[in-house]
Amino acid sequence: MNKIKLYKECYFKNVAVVTGTYCSGKSMVAPIVSSLSNVEHVRKLLVVDQIFHLANLRKINKESAIFLVRHYLDKSFYEQLIGRNINFRIEDETSIFTAKNTKELANRILIKRGEHIITKHIKNKTIFCMDTHDGIMLYDYWSKVSDGFKFINIYRNPIDTVASWDKHGMGKLEKIRFNEVVLFKNNKNIFPHYYVNKNKDYRKNNTIDRIIDMVLYCQEKEYKNFKKYKRKNNCIFIEFEDFAVNTNLNIDKICKFLKTKKSKSTKEIMIRENCPRIIDPNLYKEKFKKIKFYASKKKFEKLLNFEKIFIKRKKNLL
Repeated sequence: MNKIKLYKECYFKNVAVVTGTYCSGKSMVAPIVSSLSNVEHVRKLLVVDQIFHLANLRKINKESAIFLVRHYLDKSFYEQLIGRNINFRIEDETSIFTAKNTKELANRILIKRGEHIITKHIKNKTIFCMDTHDGIMLYDYWSKVSDGFKFINIYRNPIDTVASWDKHGMGKLEKIRFNEVVLFKNNKNIFPHYYVNKNKDYRKNNTIDRIIDMVLYCQEKEYKNFKKYKRKNNCIFIEFEDFAVNTNLNIDKICKFLKTKKSKSTKEIMIRENCPRIIDPNLYKEKFKKIKFYASKKKFEKLLNFEKIFIKRKKNLL
């Protein structure tokens, strides 16, 4: 039995994975990527995040995790192609009303389902686009799913990221009913997976200190894998503010990376995503002051130390 391995080959291998930590800017970038020629409308498949985080914590073995993700992705992409599980909520990122080809997506409910759909899109080299968290941090798992996947990693200043996590209430994840992060329980102590090795600290820390710990947990691991994989030809790394300000240059870079081009809808979707934009430096100063006020001295210094690494990386000094 030890020699028998789970088998599932992905039949959709041409996938653009837009990834980064929570609040890194994926929701700004992914819709623009999906506006490009021959790219499908973006999918948010959060079950994949949870499977790989559980595998990383050895709650699921690696072989099973990869097997489940391959099945889940193929099923999700196929269902998208035949109009199953269409999202009609107008303002959602994955809604057909935010796509470049709303009418085509709606009409898919009328086409005949079957293997010919898969064959057609493989032949046409259709690019599937998905938004997922921590893809570079968990690259050792993702890289085993398929060698055809391409990763667009969005990284962001840790000060801005902490402020955004705080805005979304992520310092009290155990109290969020629609929480998407894996939680654990030890006696009465409920905590997110970021704290699995120091769960007693979660109750002791205030919300800002918790967030600093969690953001650095993700960004430090992501940065470690960036150094390891930055020269791989299936990974591209883009800084949030640079994309927001210099959108056209970054889209040209992504087009070359994905071997595609802008569509007639790309400009319209860029405008909808407020790109390009001017970044007000005063916003950063306000976030800095607030975090410094609420954070403990030790946690704030740790955050500043990693920000120095971020700044050097942004300037291509690392």
